[in-house]
This record gives sequence, C-alpha cells and structure tokens, in this order.
Amino acid sequence: MKGLAVNNLSVTVNGREIICNLSLSFLDNQIYALIGRNGSGKSTLLNAIMGAPGYQITSGNIRLDDQDITSMPTGERAQLGLFLAMQYPVEIVGISYADFLCTTLTKLHNRKPNMTKVLEELRTNARRLNFPNFDYSRDVNVGFSGGEKKKSEIMQMLAIKPRFAFLDEPDSGLDAASVRKLSTILRSLDYPTTIVIVSHNEQLVNNLHPSTIYDMEQLS
Repeated sequence: MKGLAVNNLSVTVNGREIICNLSLSFLDNQIYALIGRNGSGKSTLLNAIMGAPGYQITSGNIRLDDQDITSMPTGERAQLGLFLAMQYPVEIVGISYADFLCTTLTKLHNRKPNMTKVLEELRTNARRLNFPNFDYSRDVNVGFSGGEKKKSEIMQMLAIKPRFAFLDEPDSGLDAASVRKLSTILRSLDYPTTIVIVSHNEQLVNNLHPSTIYDMEQLS
C-alpha cells in the first residue's frame, strides 16, 4: 500500500511491553488523531515509528510504501519524510535555532537551503503562532516556556514540510487562542503532509476534523 503501515507491532520500553500486536495505517495527505488514556501507548507508537532509542520492537514491522523501515536509523527515516514533534522538546545548548534548521534542511535535502527565505518563513510562522518574542539566533528551546517549546517544534515542522508529521500533544502549554491558531495552521497546509496528532484536547481534535480517530485502548 502507499502510505505508512504498522503491522502486528509489539513494543517494549524498559523491559515493559507497552504496545502488543498493534496494526493501523496512515495514508498520504490525511489527518489522524490518536486518543486514549495515559499509558495506552500513543507516545510509544510515535517514538517507535521514528526509531527513537529505548523503544524496542519485539515483533511486527513498520512499512513505508513497499519499504520495511523497522530497523532503519532515525536519520534515514527523517530523510524519507518522517517528522516527530516530541512530547517533551529538548533544549540544545550552544546551537542556534537558525543553525540547527540550516543543518537539518541541508541533511534532509542534500543541499543548503535559501536561509533568507527560511528565516522569513520562520518569522511569519512565529507571528501566526502568537510567538512574537521568537528569536532564531537563540539556542534551540533554551529559555523557552513549555508552550514556546511546542510552538518551536511546529515551526520546525512547517520549515521541513515532511510527508508524515507526528505531533505528540502539540497543544500542551498553549492557551485557547494559540490552540485555535494551531488548528487553523494545520488544516491549511499548502503542501501534502499527513498529520498524526496525539492530544487530550477535544477542541483541537474536533477543529482538525481528522479523517480517522484511533483509540489506542481498543487497538492495543
């Protein structure tokens, strides 16, 4: 099939099985929501799809189109168009946001981007996300509030334009106005990206009008 498929996947974290025999799929240019109580495996699934360290796949596979990516390094998955906005974005001391994004885009596309255009787009998206104090010369996420870190991750996604964007609670720490702006931005992307969102915020999920809602408590 075209798209991304999770087939009979079981995932263990720190010796504990979090996901057992899970199967689901994500088609291109769609919006999906993952719901379920805390501990039901939503974040575990996204991290396993991205190949994050510490998430051991004990059975099953992950396929992108006709390619098995189950054992593929995270960087190679990113080059194939996968992106994860983490539940808890990390701070990167000593690397500016602009330098980080330039390096990332160069690695993903095998050419150096037009940084003037990239930075103009960053400023525009910062305004759209109610982030007037954003400064791309600052170290990545250093000194940002929780909500600002979430906005920072969304701005990375908007710059990278991935094929599949996995967003782990992107509304965490955002006020109601910012949540509305986020849903508007995600609905109005002018390039083909599949959005897979984890959220406990019914307003955000409803505003996005997902084509499919997966309840992890029923699937795993």
